[in-house]
Amino acid sequence: MQLSITLPPRPAASEFGTLLRTWRRRRRLSQLSLSGEANVSSRHLSFLESGHAAPSREMVLRLAECLGVPPDARNAWLVAAGFAPLYTRTPLEAARLAPVREALTRMMHANSPAPALLLDTHWNVIDANRTGTLLLGGDWHPGVSLIDRLVDHPALRAPILNWPDVAAVMMSRLRSEYLKDRNDPRLDALADRLYEHAADPLSLDPTEAILTLRYQSPVGELSLFTTIAELSSAQDLTLRELRLEIFFPADAESKARLEQLAGPQD
Repeated sequence: MQLSITLPPRPAASEFGTLLRTWRRRRRLSQLSLSGEANVSSRHLSFLESGHAAPSREMVLRLAECLGVPPDARNAWLVAAGFAPLYTRTPLEAARLAPVREALTRMMHANSPAPALLLDTHWNVIDANRTGTLLLGGDWHPGVSLIDRLVDHPALRAPILNWPDVAAVMMSRLRSEYLKDRNDPRLDALADRLYEHAADPLSLDPTEAILTLRYQSPVGELSLFTTIAELSSAQDLTLRELRLEIFFPADAESKARLEQLAGPQD
C-alpha cells in the first residue's frame, strides 16, 4: 500500500518580501551578511523574503536602515507590510516650510551675479535667480524640466560650447542616483534622453581639476563650475528632493562678465 502525503502550498513571496530581496541584491549583500547587520537570524530573514513570515514595523524599519533605503521607499516598504507610511510630503508652499524656502531663496540671490537654480530630484526647475533665468530662456516657468528644455530646444543648448561633455556629466549623475538609492525609472528615462547628446564619459580628461561649463553669453564666454547643495537633515520628502545648483565663475574674466551680464542689482 502506497501512502501519499500532501504538503501545504508554499506561500507566494509577499510584496514586502519582494522589495526586501530586491534591495538586498542591489546592495550586493547575502542573506547571511544582512542578517548579521540587522541582528536577526538568517532563517527568519529567508522567511521574510519568501513570505513565510510577516515583519513587525520595527523589523521593516531596521532592515531598511541597514540597506540604506531612502525615506520614500521606506514608506512603500511599510505599506507593503501592512503599516501606515512614516514620512510625509508637504507642499513647498506650506507655512511650515516657509523658513526653509526663505533660506533657499536667500542662498540663490546671495550667489548673484552667478547663476543658481533650485531643482527637484527629476531636474524640474522650481526657482532661479536673475542670471539663472538667463540660462533657462525667456519662456520658462516653475516645474519645467531642465533636461527636456536643453534636449528639445537647440537654441538653448547652443551657447553651451562643451555641451557633449556637460551632457555626459549630467547623464552620469542621473545613472548614479538611479543605481545608488532610488531605483526611480524616471531618472533612468532622463539619462536616456541625454544619451545621444553626451560624450563618452571615459573621454573626459581626468587630469582636469573640475569640469567647467563653457557658456557663450552676450558679453563673452563664461567658464563656470557648479556645486549641489542639499538639505541633509530633511525628514519631509519634499525637502529631501530639493537640489540647489549653484554656479561659480572659474576665472576672473568670467566673474567680470557675469557682473556685466547681471546688470544693476535692486
